[in-house]
Amino acid sequence: METKKIFIVEDDLVLLETLQEILKLYGYQCQGCHDPEKAVKQIEHYRPDLIILDYMLPEWNGGELCSAIRAIDGFEDIPIIIISAYTKILFSLSDYGCDAILEKPFSIQEITRLISTLLSEKRSDSGLLPKIKTVIKNVLQEVKAKNI
Repeated sequence: METKKIFIVEDDLVLLETLQEILKLYGYQCQGCHDPEKAVKQIEHYRPDLIILDYMLPEWNGGELCSAIRAIDGFEDIPIIIISAYTKILFSLSDYGCDAILEKPFSIQEITRLISTLLSEKRSDSGLLPKIKTVIKNVLQEVKAKNI
């Protein structure tokens, strides 16, 4: 059986390293990043089977990062989990296209069960995704053009 790859974006380095070590013990390959600015390129290169994003990140929030990842070709169906300690924002996170939201603090059993479930399911496209993806790509191209 092929080892599944997980990418974690978390600015708390202790939590990032802890999650990576725990998930490795469960048989997953893990790579992580604490800088959301670098995360999209690293995710694109690593080609993970599942992505975990913290919501509260410097510069971006996890929802915005989730939307940017969904805009990458081939990442429409990759399961994405957003983790957050801020329960008030949890209800709006599904608008970003994530597959699951996990409230901090969570147990090892909770996150490993959720990962296992998401990796065994086939994500269904709502039909809106291609339209959203096109809009996001256009916005990203405009931003890149202005930065050059």
